Amino acid sequence: MAKKKRINKIIIYTLATIVLIGFVGPYLWMLATSLKSQGDVMAWPPKIIPTELHWENYARIWQGTILPTAFMNSVIVATIATAMNVFFASLAAFAFARLEFPGRNGLFLGVLATMMVPAGLMVVPLFAMIRNIPFTGPSGWLDSYAGLIIPTAITGFAIFLLRQYFLSIPKDLDDQAAIDGCTKFQVYWRIILPLSKPALGLVAIFTFLGNWNEYLWHLTVARSEQMYTIQIALARFQTEHNIEWSLIMAGATTAAVPMMILYFTLQPLFEKGLGGIGSGMKD
Repeated sequence: MAKKKRINKIIIYTLATIVLIGFVGPYLWMLATSLKSQGDVMAWPPKIIPTELHWENYARIWQGTILPTAFMNSVIVATIATAMNVFFASLAAFAFARLEFPGRNGLFLGVLATMMVPAGLMVVPLFAMIRNIPFTGPSGWLDSYAGLIIPTAITGFAIFLLRQYFLSIPKDLDDQAAIDGCTKFQVYWRIILPLSKPALGLVAIFTFLGNWNEYLWHLTVARSEQMYTIQIALARFQTEHNIEWSLIMAGATTAAVPMMILYFTLQPLFEKGLGGIGSGMKD
């Protein structure tokens, strides 16, 4: 029996090590490449560890490039889209989870249906909509922050996720608050939101990451370099005749830093949010 347990442990640790290498390996390779010279990058056989660390690669990507502007654009777009999605999706989720009104289930099924449409199929109709927004000039919201942010300001996934979490909160709290004179909005603001920080954190992480990594929609809307986001700027580092992988990897490493900071900051909420959603789905 002891031998069997030892073998099981070895198998588990071996599989865990393989999975760990599979997830962490690409990031370590990206970091190592960002510190290599062009010669080390193209060397054969490949060099995992640089012969000399070239920290100046990180300075070069900020000098005379569109990366600083693109980085700030991504910060603005991802932050505002996250705030709007958390607020508006929580309002919609509160209505679906705590209010009774005609057609509630049908509307919620409509929200769920939006999650089943591939994002690529939505590009053309969304482009036509923002191109023809009334009173916004001949280009509509093209090449503007509004065009980059508004189409992702609220998502069906966030509504679904928050609704499931709200269902896990006892409805007796609503009745007690109503007896104390609270309106529906006060119940939402003073009771439901404070108790839903894990789910709100989860939505914030997913929304920020989604907008930070968005490429297709941002490339469709942004027409000038002043409106490029970080993913477009990284793609622009590649030219037809000269691909400097060390600079590309330095830019990719820099672009990954905000996401890692956000994730590790909100990690406790992330884990609690997943657990709460699971309990909400039982209702």
